[in-house]
Amino acid sequence: MSVQWKKYFFTIREIYESGSEDEDEELSKADMYYYYQQPKLIGLDKWCAIHKKFLTLCVDLNKTEEQLRKALNRTTRYQINRGSRDELSINTIREPSLEDINEFKTFYNAFSRDKGIELFREDRVRGLKLSGMLVMTYVCHKDGRKLAGHLYIANGKRATMLYSCSGRFANTDIPNIEIGRANRYLHWHDMLFFKEQNYKTYDFLGLSLNVDDRDHQNINKFKKGFGGEEVIEYQSFIPKTLRGRLLVLILKVKWRNQFELIKRKKAYLELATKK
Repeated sequence: MSVQWKKYFFTIREIYESGSEDEDEELSKADMYYYYQQPKLIGLDKWCAIHKKFLTLCVDLNKTEEQLRKALNRTTRYQINRGSRDELSINTIREPSLEDINEFKTFYNAFSRDKGIELFREDRVRGLKLSGMLVMTYVCHKDGRKLAGHLYIANGKRATMLYSCSGRFANTDIPNIEIGRANRYLHWHDMLFFKEQNYKTYDFLGLSLNVDDRDHQNINKFKKGFGGEEVIEYQSFIPKTLRGRLLVLILKVKWRNQFELIKRKKAYLELATKK
């Protein structure tokens, strides 16, 4: 299972199941293979590859709704219960259109600019749409304004939250605590929605390994309020063309100080401990 998208003039193939390399002849033309959240390192023998260690938080949707609710911490459970009384409306878009993607992009980019984080990757999201792996959700105020939105990589087994954003910078007349409550309520709704669709896992997509970054640790705390289990996975970036090698070189320079980056020697040690 995979999708293909472009970043600048580079073509990237994003692979979710490592045994699927030859499933589509067209996808084999990519400049780089990006193995996404794998249980083990891929292509360790490739000298020019990049590897990252990825810590994420996954909720087991095989549990009953009562078990899921009991796993919530006190604050999260209280905020969800309050949210259920706030006259909020939920909009779940199972098969987003290009118009839906553009609408989410506008909402997300307004949030990301204020937060100083990476903007919406439209090519990647369009690739997910073409592969039938895209779901969007919103929670709206009683007057119709969007309070929060989520965008998921949804492959039928695992729902991975690719983007999460709120309208707290645009809706300054609405208290932040009310918007935060709505966001928690949306997460809870999404978990139950994917459970009803027989998904096995709800993935919050990442926990920061940087213990010195207060903002990242606050996000970790928010996510952990929903229970779940911390899971270590791996991402591998393997060039397939000369342009792919250039892209990997650029990424090596860009990510050289990231905590998640695994040096080559360390990668072999990671592999040895997995055996």
